[in-house]
Amino acid sequence: MNVLFVSPEVGPLVRAGGLGDVVGALPLALRQLGVDVRVLCPLHRECKHLDSKLLPTTITLKFGFKSYLFQFFETRLGDSDIPVYLLENKFLFDRPGIYADENGDYIDNPLRCFALSKAALSIEKATGWRPDIFHAHDWMAAPLPAYLNAQSSPKRKSRSVLTIHNLEHQGSFPEKTFSLSGLPSIFGGIEGFNHYNAMNLLKGGIQHADKITTVSPSYSEEIRTPHYGQGLETSLQYRGADLIGILNGIDENSWNPETDIALKHTIHPAEPEKGKRANKIALLQEMNLQFDEKTSVFGAVSRLYHQKGLDLLVDSLPDLFATHRNFQFILLGSGDKNEENRFKKLAEQFPQNISVFIGFDDGLARRIFAGSDFFLMPSRFEPCGLAQQYAMRYGTIPVARKTGGLADTIVDLSSNQSSTPNGFLFEECTSASLSEVINRALVLFNNANSFRQIRKNAIENPCSWDLAAKKYTEVYDWALREDLHG
Repeated sequence: MNVLFVSPEVGPLVRAGGLGDVVGALPLALRQLGVDVRVLCPLHRECKHLDSKLLPTTITLKFGFKSYLFQFFETRLGDSDIPVYLLENKFLFDRPGIYADENGDYIDNPLRCFALSKAALSIEKATGWRPDIFHAHDWMAAPLPAYLNAQSSPKRKSRSVLTIHNLEHQGSFPEKTFSLSGLPSIFGGIEGFNHYNAMNLLKGGIQHADKITTVSPSYSEEIRTPHYGQGLETSLQYRGADLIGILNGIDENSWNPETDIALKHTIHPAEPEKGKRANKIALLQEMNLQFDEKTSVFGAVSRLYHQKGLDLLVDSLPDLFATHRNFQFILLGSGDKNEENRFKKLAEQFPQNISVFIGFDDGLARRIFAGSDFFLMPSRFEPCGLAQQYAMRYGTIPVARKTGGLADTIVDLSSNQSSTPNGFLFEECTSASLSEVINRALVLFNNANSFRQIRKNAIENPCSWDLAAKKYTEVYDWALREDLHG
């Protein structure tokens, strides 16, 4: 089976977040199952340093009244032999960022999406290799299924799968922008891209993809409701029979506490106590906090904006610090300026309890995963979440809101829970509920034997891509069988 991933980002080549991590890791697991999987991504400025070769084929695509010239470069995905094709057009992709620069989102993002999606259909011409499945990722590749459906061949063999990584990001633009796509005008009607008098790229993908996946089973159910559906719940209900949630895994080679060069000390999963203690001491020293055997460290690595729910923590911290002497908090993150400033003021007010790093540092993120006792994720919604899986892999117990992939990966420590508990969950999105679950975690921390057992459960939590890869192959087979019998 031949599968082409089409995505605006792919780690470790170029990434902005979890989407790039997934597109960089899932193909490795699919290859182990015998899938001939390849990736198409724009040749962003960040990719120019890569060792790549120019393919001989040049294509010309027309959008609106203008024609654009494209070339393909070929490189490899990390240390694997998986081909990554880089779509070059300097005008569209040679820019400082993937989606935006310091001035905000690129105003021609619709054109850039159309270019990536339509160019994917020329991959056979450029490489001699034909995909059975075009696997589009998120809104920037969402027009691809419509381009595939618009092909003139009445009996096409290739099928499409669309993965929704975060429904909040939909690619909504002025309705008139649709004319740039070159798609038949009927595709812009109520059954296509038109959504509340705007062009919605993700809605178009939902309407036209043969199969739709999202990144956790719970999220696939949530997004069919008005509360989580972000205005697209009706479309997702309509396509419900073709929508499946598949839980993301993580790259266990990249996220390995026994070999991670960012850590001061290794952590051995079978005997984590010594490594965890050493990393905790090193982290506190790095963040200018004092180490105490009886003090627990809560960490967070997150963007600071509404979805992530850390504003709830801002309101809770003063009371928590006043109530508990054995409570410290370390934050690595950036985003909403007001939220940044509130955390910085708390760090000034409680210098013995909280340390804040505004920005992002991959090495520090890994040291927070390794050195913390608990990891906080009070998200209002979370399609899958990778951070809680990174934390568990590094022996840190997650404390999170019961939503999306957090609910699918964390088993709450409670008296009526029959499964093996590996963390803490709370349901109500309030500061009071967050404080209550933190208090529960602190009780566990004071019981050394129980704390070690829950930590052990967290470390042993399955997190590889193997199961997800098998489920994706089932979705691909499902899509192809429908074509054969339809």
